[in-house]
Amino acid sequence: MHENSHCHHLQLPDGRKLSYCDLGHGKNGTWIHCHGIPGSRLELSHVAHELTQQGYRVIAPDRPGYGDSSEHPDYSFDQHTKDLHQLADHLGLTQFGLSGFSGGGVFAMATAWASGRRVNALAIAGTPAIPLMHNPFDHASTLTANSWHAALNHPVRLIEELQALTGSTSDLVEALLEAAGASDAYLFASEPKLRAFRLSTQTALAQGPAVAAAALVRDTRLVAMPWPFDPKELDLPMHVIHGQHDRLVHPEHFHTLAKTIGHARCTLDKTKGHYGVLYDNLKSNTLFAY
Repeated sequence: MHENSHCHHLQLPDGRKLSYCDLGHGKNGTWIHCHGIPGSRLELSHVAHELTQQGYRVIAPDRPGYGDSSEHPDYSFDQHTKDLHQLADHLGLTQFGLSGFSGGGVFAMATAWASGRRVNALAIAGTPAIPLMHNPFDHASTLTANSWHAALNHPVRLIEELQALTGSTSDLVEALLEAAGASDAYLFASEPKLRAFRLSTQTALAQGPAVAAAALVRDTRLVAMPWPFDPKELDLPMHVIHGQHDRLVHPEHFHTLAKTIGHARCTLDKTKGHYGVLYDNLKSNTLFAY
């Protein structure tokens, strides 16, 4: 998929611009996807054809500061929910499913919790459960755990330090894949998958290193702080997916979410790492299948 195909812009009531991709036709369901940290509206570009063939419509917006979406000085889970509702209203969606990858899964849960019956299904993959755990930093890569800790305790310093990575797509991709481990290294030996990952990452950094770093730290901080919602109260069909070989967000986070959300369908894929649950399971229809 060309980076600009199916991509659109919506002006929000407060004057901000929201950029998003709109893939497929929705015969078998319409979903709004919450990208990872980092991530972008192009996070699912590698499976655009498969999603269309399987009858899904998937709308993937950039959060503020990513891609072409305007910055927001006081972004929160509540504002994220308002933005997605505005997007759904614009597209004429009375109901939709929500999906989220990695940290984006927390944003998906927050919006599902606040949306009532408007959200009819929820699927999250590779998602951390930081505030639900006694020792979350012990169950993540050094890169991931250090980012969580710094976002909570030294956010301004982290924004400054991250610009060494957000100023270069190649450097950020290299750092992420080095931390991700062998399973994901094997996954991205596929040139088309690596190209798609690089394109989504490049899009995430489009507004420059300072804006991108601020967006990453803001989102990481929101995900790592106590959540303003209780996942136990999520009362809708829900699928939680994780890779057994995830070295960025270890499976202990999956087990915590599975225990907390007792009614969810839970899949621990014994062959996948962090990115494998997005790049392979989506293609085989796992994330959106109910």
